[in-house]
Amino acid sequence: MKHLKLTSALLAAVMCVSMVMAPVAADETKAPSETQTAETAEENEAEGSEEKESEVVEEPGEPEAEAKREAEDAYLAKGKCGKKLKWTLDKKGTLKITGKGAMKNYAVNSSMKSTAPWIKYAQKIKKVVISKKVTTVGQFAFCFCTNLKSVSLPKTLKSIGSCAFTMCLNLTGVSIPKKVKTIGMGAFSGTGITKVVLPNSVLSIGKYAFEGCGNLKSVSIPKSVKTIGDEVFAGCSMLETVSIPIVGVTTMGDRVFAGCTSLKSFKIPLSVTKLGSFTFDGCSNLEEAWIANKIDLASTGTFNGCSKLGKPSYYEYAEPGDMNGTGDVEFVVKYPAIDGTGTVVITGINPDAEKVVIPNVIVYKKVSYRVVRIDPSLYSLNKLKTLVIGSNVTSISDKAFANCPELESVTGGLKLTSIGSRAFENCPKLKVFSITSKSLKKIGAFAFSGDAALTTLQFKKTTKLTKSGVKNSLKGSSVKTVKVKKSKVKKFKKFFTKKNCGKKVTVKK
Repeated sequence: MKHLKLTSALLAAVMCVSMVMAPVAADETKAPSETQTAETAEENEAEGSEEKESEVVEEPGEPEAEAKREAEDAYLAKGKCGKKLKWTLDKKGTLKITGKGAMKNYAVNSSMKSTAPWIKYAQKIKKVVISKKVTTVGQFAFCFCTNLKSVSLPKTLKSIGSCAFTMCLNLTGVSIPKKVKTIGMGAFSGTGITKVVLPNSVLSIGKYAFEGCGNLKSVSIPKSVKTIGDEVFAGCSMLETVSIPIVGVTTMGDRVFAGCTSLKSFKIPLSVTKLGSFTFDGCSNLEEAWIANKIDLASTGTFNGCSKLGKPSYYEYAEPGDMNGTGDVEFVVKYPAIDGTGTVVITGINPDAEKVVIPNVIVYKKVSYRVVRIDPSLYSLNKLKTLVIGSNVTSISDKAFANCPELESVTGGLKLTSIGSRAFENCPKLKVFSITSKSLKKIGAFAFSGDAALTTLQFKKTTKLTKSGVKNSLKGSSVKTVKVKKSKVKKFKKFFTKKNCGKKVTVKK
């Protein structure tokens, strides 16, 4: 397995070299300009003067000289790695980058060795600490540091360069800072990382970025990511869990998850408009896959080699307007599932049901949807006696339960914010109306008109009703008492007046 991992990562590194560093190689053939020569001379002169200063021998026994020698002895090497950046490597194997700004980009030579100044000590580097104010990790900066185990990245970091940590076999974890926007090609390919959690600042993941990470088990991709490059997670044989928002990514490259033999389920985001070829090639244990759009799977070879997928080999997400039914209710999809917050609207109720409990959640095409609204039923509800409103319902539309001759009780509605006009008009047997919502803001005009048996409304937890929110709400009703939260009695008395709500009532706790 190690041999396969090494080969895969080396291939990624080779691709990085050929694709990333070609312009660098071309530039190296050019003769330096006079300005560049002058700058180089100045830098060399400055560095020379620094060296001369560090070589000044102090008189033995002086405390400052002793301290200076001890400090010098603690380092294996040091130098510059950017316009305003310096590096030091101590004898314990800790490489520190200090200063401000961007790190220099490096290349690899024909012997597959980085041109980074610390590379001759690569096998001694065990820990990398990059200080605050550093904004980038340069290309090929730490590739092939096979004994590197720990990396500390600063909050100021904005990008991680191509092949920056390629083949750091013993690097098992990295915390990506919250300002990083791009992760370059092959940045972590062939490393030993076990978990990837990307912050909600990352916009793109470069090709092969985590390719060949044989120990990688879980990945979390935020909705900020729009592009996932070719083979980003290819060859991650232990990858089991990929958390990816239903909306976010628009482009997925070729063979993104090819060879992820431990992956069992995946949901391609609704937002994907471009899907590369052979996305899940060789994912032999993939049992369940979801797609967002009608993609020509045959031409792209999306699920090539996925022998465990059932038939049909994939599920399609619901689209806005999809209709279906479950239990005693029929519904229409309002919004498809987005990060577990898809919603549906109840549009029909079983005309033969005497008791109906509006569910909190409806499972449709194996996705859970919150029930957020109740529209007028498609059928006459001549037998309905008891109605329990689900805790996710926020609104009851105009005339939703008008003309229910047997309706006696309405309860529930934990998150209800509005009751439509004439919503319960002409329900002559309605006696109990008790809503548990704290957020009810509006009761529509003539909501209970013609309800001869309804004398009391109970809104004992409601705190957000307004004067305009109850205007004409009790016109034509038999309501005599409105029960509310004790602390709101005085305030609500001003709203439930004959002039405002259409009928004189008593407001009490």
